[in-house]
Amino acid sequence: MSRTGKIICGAALLLFGIVWVLEITNVIDKFSYEGWWTIFIIVPFFVSLFTSKQKAGSIIGIGIGVLLLLSTRGIVEWYNFWKLILCLIAIVWGLTLIFNRKGPWSGSCPDKNAVKELKQIDQDGRHIRQINVSFGKQIFEFAGQRFEGADVQSNFGFVSIDLRNADLLDGAVIKVDCNFGGIEIRAGHDVIIKQAVNTSFAGVESHHEEIYTDNMKTIYINGKCCFGGIEVK
Repeated sequence: MSRTGKIICGAALLLFGIVWVLEITNVIDKFSYEGWWTIFIIVPFFVSLFTSKQKAGSIIGIGIGVLLLLSTRGIVEWYNFWKLILCLIAIVWGLTLIFNRKGPWSGSCPDKNAVKELKQIDQDGRHIRQINVSFGKQIFEFAGQRFEGADVQSNFGFVSIDLRNADLLDGAVIKVDCNFGGIEIRAGHDVIIKQAVNTSFAGVESHHEEIYTDNMKTIYINGKCCFGGIEVK
């Protein structure tokens, strides 16, 4: 976070703390702090609105924080909360598509160091990569890298996993959890891809072509996708 962002967040927290102390000590008695915990959601996204290139994600984050504040204070009914979030996402996404020719996740390019920096966990003797992208776009190229499986989460974001020319473990599993986002998986022609993804208002498309050889390997894709899309190439 930039110096300016730290100052804004610090000032907001300082003001919140002072007012809360005054209310607890009865110096003021009309302050209601109910729902003001949402400041920890609103302020960081407000700062990122001016410091991040991904404006759409920041606007959605601010909107969610404000809706939470209004709901906890009884101004917005809870049964309308999720409906309003969907409306907010639709509006912001629509405006992004209209005014940004490159799309809502433009501006990202593959980072060769990103793969090496991924967190790994051990599962049944396999090193599973941990990928989590929210409100943005990330491209991972595994060329020349060992790939034994991955847990992939995409929330309001886009993830591209390129396994072409990777050192693949036969039977590697890619577990996906996609919500209001997209996941793209690319593999070589000598790879068999089998998928079992549960979808809700979403879709899974496969454009992957297989050329059978003596050294075919299989990758399994499973998990869930809600209000999004998964494409296999």
